[in-house]
Formats: sequence, structure tokens, C-alpha cells
Amino acid sequence: MSRYCNGEEEAFEILYRRYEKPILSFIYRMLMSAGDAEDLCQETFFRVVRGKKKYQVTGKFKTWLFRIAHNLCRDRLRRMKFRPNLSLDTPISSQDCEHNELKKSVSDVSPDPLKRVEKDEIRGMVQKAIASLPDEQRIVVILKEYHELKFTEIADILNSPTGTVKSLNYRGHEKLKKVLMKYID
Repeated sequence: MSRYCNGEEEAFEILYRRYEKPILSFIYRMLMSAGDAEDLCQETFFRVVRGKKKYQVTGKFKTWLFRIAHNLCRDRLRRMKFRPNLSLDTPISSQDCEHNELKKSVSDVSPDPLKRVEKDEIRGMVQKAIASLPDEQRIVVILKEYHELKFTEIADILNSPTGTVKSLNYRGHEKLKKVLMKYID
């Protein structure tokens, strides 16, 4: 980012290629809408371009970028007139994802069709369980589990104390355990 701020336009392309998929994945997991995820991903990088002159190296670029994406998601969720509730009892089908490309980028492709179907079912159950979490817990669980961020980084993104983030993570995982236990033999 420092190189981009100093006028190296190619540096932005490097940042975009490096962080596009993680940001897109994060936003998709927050909003569960491929169209909204793509829009907000573009808006995130647009804000990077717009904020180029104001950018200060006070922390990691990755944390700053996820904070932008988080704020956009939070604003979008606030503006939504209603938030679709996903029933954990509805059957999982390949039609659940709005956008197959986004699903492929998040999923693991296995050569064995039976294993792939089982993985898709499990993935669908986990996604629905995560979607059922309260927003703050869902954000922390997604950033910790899918993006492997440290608690301190998540605390910076959310502008919250590290202890609060750890507590949200713990409570989120406890709720996930309760929801997913009925699927375990």
C-alpha cells in the first residue's frame, strides 16, 4: 500500500489480486448474497483508491482492508428492510448458492462424487448454522475460522477490546456446537 500511495499504480493491482478472494469470501459469508458480495467487494477496493491520500501506516493493511469490508457489510445489514432467516430444517440443494463461481471458490472440489456430495451437505449445514449467529458473533467466527486472523487483528477490525472478541468467538462456537450437534451421530 505504501508503494501505491507513492504513485506506483501497479502496486494496487498486486493488492487487488492478493486480497480480492478473501474479501469477497468474507462479504459473501456475512451477507449470503453473491450479488451483494461482488458489489461490496468492488466498493471496498474503490474506498482503498479513494482513501489513498489519507492512508497512514498505523497497522497492517489487511486489517484496514477487512475493517472497510466489515463496515460496508454492517451498513448493508442495517439498511436491509428484512434479513432472510435461513431455516436449519430446509433441505440442502445445489440451488442454495446464488452464484456457482462464488461457491466453487469457497468449496473444495473432490474427485469422488459421493464424498463431494457429503462435503457439500456438511458445508451447507455449517453455512446455515453460521448464518444463524448474531451479527457480531458471525463476524468474529468468520474472520477467525475462514480467514485465520488473530484475535488482536479482529479486535482492530471491529474496534473492540480483544477480550470482547474472544468472548464473541467463544459464544459463537458454543451456539454452533448446539446447532450442529443434532447432525453428529
